[in-house]
Amino acid sequence: MPRVSDAYLAARRTQVLDAVRACVDRDGLQGATMEGIIQISGLSTGTVYKYIRSKDEGIEAAMSTALEGLTAELLPFLVADPMPSPPEVVRQLTSTLESFSQREGFSLLRVAMHGWSAALSNPALLEKTAPTYRAFRDLLTAAAVTWQENGELPADADPAEVGAAVLSLLMGFAAQVALLGDTTAESQSRGFAALYGAGSTTSTGRAES
Repeated sequence: MPRVSDAYLAARRTQVLDAVRACVDRDGLQGATMEGIIQISGLSTGTVYKYIRSKDEGIEAAMSTALEGLTAELLPFLVADPMPSPPEVVRQLTSTLESFSQREGFSLLRVAMHGWSAALSNPALLEKTAPTYRAFRDLLTAAAVTWQENGELPADADPAEVGAAVLSLLMGFAAQVALLGDTTAESQSRGFAALYGAGSTTSTGRAES
């Protein structure tokens, strides 16, 4: 029998994990079942069980790998040299988040909302995902240090606080899209740019020259 390629195995695993995400999006965490995952995947029961041994294992893998994939997509914008301005970086990050989350048959952002809820009561899921969020926040903090060195942030700003604020903006954008569906990356970035511009005004309300 010919050896199955690594690429084939990776594709099947992705197919199974996408089925987990689609099932969670459709039925919620409590309503998702192995039967539903198998049905959505279009694969045999035995094949699905080769990749995930239970619904919980599948959910943990589906959440953590999606987060890792998104982080890899966002990373280049946070290590660019030269570093773009804060509004441009926010535009790049939100646009990438928007495009990355658009999948056929399900919304990664809605799945993320389920994942955040589940992490509060599932220590194993929180343990898998929290380090990635912290690492990404550290990257945002490093970007804030660069902005400060370039004179784009006040000298007395705390880069860690800036990094946390930008992470909150991104997570808030994800929540708005998932829950309300009436905002876009472009509108979010324009709103941030307007706030960023307001930060350069003096106490008299006039823009600094």
